[in-house]
Amino acid sequence: MEICGSSGQGERWLSRALCRRYAAVVFSMLAAPVPTNQPAKDRTICWAFGCLVKGESEILGAWDLDACPATTDEVFADLNRRGVEFLRCGLGSPGGTEAAFLATFRMAALYPSIEQTLADFLDKVRPFHRPAMARLLRATIDDPLAEPATVASLRFSSEDLRQKYPGILEQWSESASGFQPLFSLPEPYRQLARSVDRDAIAMQEHLMKAIHRHGPFDDSTQAFGFVVDWLMRADLRLMQAARAPGLVRVPWVSQSGRVAQVSGGAAGTPALA
Repeated sequence: MEICGSSGQGERWLSRALCRRYAAVVFSMLAAPVPTNQPAKDRTICWAFGCLVKGESEILGAWDLDACPATTDEVFADLNRRGVEFLRCGLGSPGGTEAAFLATFRMAALYPSIEQTLADFLDKVRPFHRPAMARLLRATIDDPLAEPATVASLRFSSEDLRQKYPGILEQWSESASGFQPLFSLPEPYRQLARSVDRDAIAMQEHLMKAIHRHGPFDDSTQAFGFVVDWLMRADLRLMQAARAPGLVRVPWVSQSGRVAQVSGGAAGTPALA
């Protein structure tokens, strides 16, 4: 697949060989703004964040779905060409191409991303309600990642939030039924998949903040190049953290204000035999 809008260093990074087996890979989508006189107002970019069976994490690549053009089917094919033969869990819904995903990785299963779904719901909530709403939504699905109540979140009771956002609670309940296959995964795959999902959404939020600080890009080439450069530097930090004594984790701040940690093979990440 042709690599569009990236520098020579970026092209080498995007085309590098990958490992054969990944325990979990999260597929994320983002929109990078370009001037309105371009063919599309926003460029749709897909990127993937994976975790190896022993817990090490890395960014697998990025694909400009508008400029190349590259479909999400070709994203899976590109990973396969670069050496990925086995995925245990795929997370996210990159264009609704489950059939292509399963055709490429026959022993895999594709699950919805709880963290991406939660982020979409929280975008509809006023910022100062988000921490409390995140706790409430997680509690309704018995999410073990639900965090203890804080002084700030206790200002809003569950009943307050239900009255303010009745539609969101109803829609979340409908979405929650799709999470059950993920919760049913055997350990340690379930724990690992949830950890990688949380790390990926925190990284996505950090990347989106960098994009918003930059403002509209001159064109799609600049937008994609900016994203690739940011992901390369993030991947380098993951490698450095994995090599550091004690495997210190790399923190990323999420929309809810909590610090989510990107493992990089960190202590506490479940290792799979």
